[in-house]
Parts: sequence; C-alpha cells; structure tokens
Amino acid sequence: MSVEEVERIMDETQDAIEYQRQIDDMLAGSLSQEDEDAVLAELEAITQGDVELPEVPEDELPDVPEAGEEKPETERPRKQQQQQREMLAV
Repeated sequence: MSVEEVERIMDETQDAIEYQRQIDDMLAGSLSQEDEDAVLAELEAITQGDVELPEVPEDELPDVPEAGEEKPETERPRKQQQQQREMLAV
C-alpha cells in the first residue's frame, strides 16, 4: 500500500465517523434549531402539496375461514389432496 492510499482510507474513515456522529445526534433527538426548522419546512411542503395516492380496489375480499376451520375440499392445494387420497388408499 502506498502512503497516498493509507491517507485516503484514513480520510474516508474520518468522514464516515463524522457522518455517524451526525446520525447519532439526530437519533438522540439533539437537532439544532436549523435542522429542526429544515425538517418542519420539509414536513409542511409534503403535507401542503398535492399528493397522489394509489387507487383503492373496490372488490370485496374473499371470506377467510376462522382459525381451526378446515377449508373446503376444492380450496385445498392439489398436492395436499393427492397426499390425502394416498393415505386413504393405504
């Protein structure tokens, strides 16, 4: 390794440590007034903007059997039906 590579790695490591400190400070709730103002401005822009939401399906959902209830024979997977037939045949 050359001296330049070592210095580059040390600089990148120092940058990463500083970035991690910033994240730790944010997570700890110690935002500066400037950071808090920026966050509130972004929230305001998001809530005041025209947000396009996806369309909600209007079809009704199928009935789901209660816990412990068996599914009708037609709803069981084919492999499970085949295994049951084989067990009955034996």
